Amino acid sequence: MRAWAVVAGKEIKEQLRSRKALFTLIVVPVLMWMGVGLMHAFIFGSMAPGGPLATPMDVHLAVDDEGPYGELAREIVYTVASNMNAVVHEVSYEEGMKLVREGSTVLFIWVPSNFTSCLISNGTARIGVWVDMTSQRASALAHAIVSVLNRAVAEKKVDAVQTPIRKMPFTLVMLSLMLVMSALWGPMPTVTSSFAGERERKTLEVLLVTPVGRRSILLGKLLAAGFSAALYMGSSVVGLAIYNGLVAWATAGMIEELVSPALTLREALVVITAAVLTLILSMSIGIVISCFARSVKDAETYYSALFMLPIMLISGTAFTRFDELPLAVRAVILAVPFSHGVLMINNALIYGGPLSAVLFNAAYMLAWSVGALLVGAKLFEREEIVETRKVKKPRRRFRTPSRPRTLRAP
Repeated sequence: MRAWAVVAGKEIKEQLRSRKALFTLIVVPVLMWMGVGLMHAFIFGSMAPGGPLATPMDVHLAVDDEGPYGELAREIVYTVASNMNAVVHEVSYEEGMKLVREGSTVLFIWVPSNFTSCLISNGTARIGVWVDMTSQRASALAHAIVSVLNRAVAEKKVDAVQTPIRKMPFTLVMLSLMLVMSALWGPMPTVTSSFAGERERKTLEVLLVTPVGRRSILLGKLLAAGFSAALYMGSSVVGLAIYNGLVAWATAGMIEELVSPALTLREALVVITAAVLTLILSMSIGIVISCFARSVKDAETYYSALFMLPIMLISGTAFTRFDELPLAVRAVILAVPFSHGVLMINNALIYGGPLSAVLFNAAYMLAWSVGALLVGAKLFEREEIVETRKVKKPRRRFRTPSRPRTLRAP
């Protein structure tokens, strides 16, 4: 047999020895795609009227024009909204503007009183559209209404004066994702090798027979992992400051209508706080994973498999308006602690949520961190921590009793 085949066979046999790692390598991709499919089914299924996952969206309309084209605009808004699973509420112009100022609506359409007369005399008329740019559904609905209305007036033209109720800060979202994702994966090399490395090097038994208590060992390992994680996060903060300085220097004098990609001090503090809480959470759960992995490779496999679902939820939550998701999806997102880092940033900086919501996101992540450490300390006291493999007890075999031998006289 060739040398490369011998090496490959040896490595494959080594991989096949860990059934749990092999199971994760086979099952996790299937679960990942299943999760993406379910998420997209919930998101896009909410827009299908009458579908099993239909989630209505409230929009507001004010029609001040009493002419035929005003009535046509009203009918088109109702028709397009019903086809996209949206509920239209007619309000006055003043009530609609109040909702816009409060941020209580995702879409407000105003047909002015001169709409019909302008179309008849000039062939062109304007409508007012206020849309929340953080809502993909609202943006799509506004675009569809304007397109259908232009087709309905034939050779005439309807201009939509579109004003954002709330803008989607893509730079803030991307930077937040980068920092939160790095907080998830940053401590992995140190955390996964803490106990799994000791077991792989056969030094964990020696460490456990020392006079140091097991909780002290766990605390020391946690502090050591925290030191490297602090260095990692400190380096990320310095890098963010350098990024901010470069972008602020390059975009000096930019007009106010354009959003600068640099972060303000308040935005940077919120993003860094969310990243630090995510780092503490991933480090706490990673320590527990390392306690029961037989090798560093197994610990890294378990760590990657466990964090795959949170990464999908974080990516989906960052670019999707949370209130528009179906109740079941929101419940899953709220239950997973890692998604609260992005939710914390969204509530504080994008949607203007109350302080109680931001504090809840932070407290939930801290509670999970403390709970993971308590569980790890409790399980670390058990004897199974030395050897994670279950030792099979030998089966008792029943033999027929043999006849006693008779001693012969010499």
